[in-house]
Amino acid sequence: MIDQITQEDLNNLEKYADRLFQSVGIDVEFTKHFLERANDIRNKKQITFTELVELFRKTYQKYGRKIAELGDGAEAVINDMKSDLNMPFVLDWKRRTQEFDLIAKTIMRKRNFLTHDPKLRVESIINKYIRNGGIK
Repeated sequence: MIDQITQEDLNNLEKYADRLFQSVGIDVEFTKHFLERANDIRNKKQITFTELVELFRKTYQKYGRKIAELGDGAEAVINDMKSDLNMPFVLDWKRRTQEFDLIAKTIMRKRNFLTHDPKLRVESIINKYIRNGGIK
């Protein structure tokens, strides 16, 4: 059995994500619900710490600056097409620190996740390779 995500894991993930997004003026925060949902049996397959690290890494690479440009109160869902992870978030401008808090509201593993908010899709290089027909 794969270990569940702990509060210590989440604290370490937050430090990692903060360092990633620092250059675009974003501080990452997690709700209490995030940790509860990360370990929920409805995910079918346990969400791993490595998957969460990859989700933030890929998101920063593809959307780091774009997320910062969404503005105060913006909501969206980060969707990893490889792992079927979905992470709804909201941006909250902090006047005191002059940066956005990206508040990760929850996380879930669900294929074809439906939402009215914009989806920021990330995927692995392998998925792009397959979709594009391989080497030409």
